[in-house]
Amino acid sequence: SYALGKQGGTRKKLERSSGAIVQYVGQVALFSGEKAARRRAKEYMKWLFEQLEGPVYVERWEDRDDITVLDIPSDCVGYVTGSRRAALGGMEEEWGTLMFFMTKPGSKGKGRGNGEQLAIFGDKRSRRGAELKVMSSVEEKAPGYFTRGVREKIGEDKGFATDRIVFKDDELSYALGKQGTTRKKLALASGCILQYVGHVAFMAGTLKERRRCKEFIEWLLQQRRGQVTVSDVSQRDDCTEVHVPENCKGWVTGNRGSELRRVEQETGTYMFMALDKRGDERLLIFSVDPGTKTGDGGRMHAERLINEMIQDKLRGDDGRGRSDSRSRSPPPRQRSDSRRKARSRTPPRRRSPSPRRRRSDSRRR
Repeated sequence: SYALGKQGGTRKKLERSSGAIVQYVGQVALFSGEKAARRRAKEYMKWLFEQLEGPVYVERWEDRDDITVLDIPSDCVGYVTGSRRAALGGMEEEWGTLMFFMTKPGSKGKGRGNGEQLAIFGDKRSRRGAELKVMSSVEEKAPGYFTRGVREKIGEDKGFATDRIVFKDDELSYALGKQGTTRKKLALASGCILQYVGHVAFMAGTLKERRRCKEFIEWLLQQRRGQVTVSDVSQRDDCTEVHVPENCKGWVTGNRGSELRRVEQETGTYMFMALDKRGDERLLIFSVDPGTKTGDGGRMHAERLINEMIQDKLRGDDGRGRSDSRSRSPPPRQRSDSRRKARSRTPPRRRSPSPRRRRSDSRRR
């Protein structure tokens, strides 16, 4: 039952981190896949069982290509682990990694300041995502531990690498968003790992992914100061351009952009109104996922939702101009809470009692 985990969670974790297929038949564990993947899965399972008896240490971990080791200060170990390992388990599930603290026999901890070493197993991209998530958590508890003296770095490596941007004080909360929604949106739309460690934004991915993510952040920060100009998107493979009629722009964007944010969350895209080189405004939808004509998620899905809102608005305006068309117009789409509140301007009227009810009341008297 320990090797299986709650709802098979441990088995799935072993599969994702090792790259092998892991199945249990009775008391026997079966590993399928390439030789290296099977060997990793077997080792990972052995370390899991060893943790039941005490601390585990991976000998000669420096020579392995499937591990990242991160030094964690002793006063942050509990915070990173979470109650009943909830925080660490959540990161394992999010990134498809295997993570545990390791202690060398006879030592009190090898990390900086007598902290502990956190071992992260998985492929390179998954390990980096989990590592940055842990760094972000530690930075909340011990500000400056990972970012003291860190400067901006933009590289030209075409392969998988990490770039950094340093935020100003007033930029961080805006780029983070409520409960991290803005950061997650930019990461999903750009296809890049994006994590904020203190005031530093770490962008991990290929050169194209990192450049796209940096561009998205720059446009986001420009929106705080005013209108954004994106001259030409015809050569981009991550953008869909939608021309919104002038009388529909307020309806499509919503109160303080609430409708655009709703569509972004529903489709995993990043969108905003931007000027072209002629100064004309249009809506730009960004995402590495083009989507499909009928499926959920991606740019096509977002474009469908935007066009539906435009048609709703145009039909509504036409209905108000011709009273006989109201009965033929379809029911309006469900709007967000902010829009529904804006439309309910007049308080409900109280109904007066009927004459029959008044007469019956007088007879009772």
